[in-house]
Amino acid sequence: MNKLYGLKKYLEVFRISFKMQIVWRFDVAMTMVATFGRILAAWILWQAVFTGQTSVKGFDFKTMLSYYILGSIISSTDFTHQISREVSEIIRSGKFSGYMVTPVNPLGFFGFMTAGESSFHLGFSVLSAAICAVLFGIKITVSNDPSLIITALAIIPLGLAFMSCYHYFIGVLTFKFMEIGFFMHIQGCIIAFVTGSLVPLSLLPGNLLGVMRYLPFPHVVYTPVMLLCGQAGAEEGLFGIAVLSIWTAAMLAVSQYTYRHLRVKYDGVGI
Repeated sequence: MNKLYGLKKYLEVFRISFKMQIVWRFDVAMTMVATFGRILAAWILWQAVFTGQTSVKGFDFKTMLSYYILGSIISSTDFTHQISREVSEIIRSGKFSGYMVTPVNPLGFFGFMTAGESSFHLGFSVLSAAICAVLFGIKITVSNDPSLIITALAIIPLGLAFMSCYHYFIGVLTFKFMEIGFFMHIQGCIIAFVTGSLVPLSLLPGNLLGVMRYLPFPHVVYTPVMLLCGQAGAEEGLFGIAVLSIWTAAMLAVSQYTYRHLRVKYDGVGI
């Protein structure tokens, strides 16, 4: 009964966050514009690259644009980066005390709040990607293997769960380092690259990619998109699930330990 009550609290956070997005119409519009912008930039760039050649590292022009369309949907609905920024701002303003006395785990609160936001924006990101596909005459290449699609759909929420734990950990560091804005900016740029949001990681040297596949970040965007495009096999999908599961469990433990260890030194006021 207690576990059910605990889950209901977080589902209520999810519901409220989902409904709040209706008010922020401008944010929804910006999400669609961001999705459109990624696809437009990819269309211009790769149209020039594929001039005079038919394939690049196993991608033809149609498959490459399909990668960017599917990847843009995942990237534009990933709002986990807001967790580190919001946690950091609340700690510095002295308002984090309120989250320390409420009967919810701060990580669970911010995680479900972000999940509600992502769920609301998902439909608009898909709509924006579909409009781009029609405008640019792109025929999206999607695997006809149900197992690959199911595996990809299983990886996506797991990847977002890892990113939630990761960004919460970054935000909690504000307990010790009051100004982490520069660090958040730098690591944000790096993560955008290593997740495969900017370019398919298969374009990198094989040795480097072989090392990176043991890290969690490539499996957040790159692996599920490659599965959906039919450019990766089920074995890679299962490997991605295993890697993400291990890293998510580790990051969950680290973030919770860091929070419990640093919060006792918190001098914030105001509830």
